[in-house]
Amino acid sequence: MSWTSISVVVSLYNERPALDELCRRLTAVLSGLAQRWEIIFVYYCSTEGSIEKLREFRSVYPSVRYLRFRRNFGKSAALAAGFRAARYAIIATLDCDLQDIPEELPLLLTQLDEGYDLVSGWRYHRRDKLSRRMGSKFYNWATSLLTGVRLHDINCGFKCYRREVLDEVMVYGERHRYIPVLASYRGFRLGEVKIEHAPREYGSSRYGMERVLGGFFSLLTVILMTRYTNKPLHFFGLMGLLLAGIGTAIDLYLITLRVLFNEWLSNRPLLIIGTFLAIVGVQLILFGLLAEMIAFSYRRESDYSVVESSGEEDLSFSQDERAIGISRGKTAE
Repeated sequence: MSWTSISVVVSLYNERPALDELCRRLTAVLSGLAQRWEIIFVYYCSTEGSIEKLREFRSVYPSVRYLRFRRNFGKSAALAAGFRAARYAIIATLDCDLQDIPEELPLLLTQLDEGYDLVSGWRYHRRDKLSRRMGSKFYNWATSLLTGVRLHDINCGFKCYRREVLDEVMVYGERHRYIPVLASYRGFRLGEVKIEHAPREYGSSRYGMERVLGGFFSLLTVILMTRYTNKPLHFFGLMGLLLAGIGTAIDLYLITLRVLFNEWLSNRPLLIIGTFLAIVGVQLILFGLLAEMIAFSYRRESDYSVVESSGEEDLSFSQDERAIGISRGKTAE
């Protein structure tokens, strides 16, 4: 099967030894897949001089391009810049360390051609350390449970997208890990394909506690920005009711001991804990109410996107909608 045009975005950080092989293999794959294609390397200021190699590629491979950052702004910024620079309607991403096998790109594209908007790779047999595999399993389980997105390997860097997905999903911070969650919230159809995973031969893993904590906070942000954007009280109110309920139950238990058994409470730390939980719970509920008022003040129709209409509905753009470029059934004029 042949596609008209494909862009491949590769973020690059301290992986110069893999560049020659990756470029050669990707070029061979894309030449047999698409009539027009390009590879965009995003170099975000690694320390081993990959930029010289990328400059050499420009004279050897006309369809290879690169972007260079002034400093390391992170992988999300690198991918976002690559997405903006991509020229074609189908965009693929993969890591530069060659653990993702370029020759399996047709598998993802075939799934995409079946009507999906985003297809993610599933590293069914991972060639990583046990600690990383177990951490990844827990991460994928927690993400699936909290977001409702049923992907086995949501953090896999080997993905294919339709252009409209990336036009609607904002990528910044550490949100590149949660593009499938954001896309699902916007109503796009997600697919998944089992892929092979090669042992690491180039570069070194940057997996560590900082990435774990960063991933957790990013997940919390994504949940708030998708499921609870228009109903923050549901999020903060639930936590508030839980804490206030526990605190109130503790205090009622202590009051019962005082009334029925005449026990002194001044030396019971449990009284302080119960009162503290009740106060924090009430504060969270009030915080949720304030967040609801703020969300109502800034609420816009840009919370949804209309992809098709009969032509009778009024789909005119407001000034705010023009600014953020929401996809609509008819173009803003």
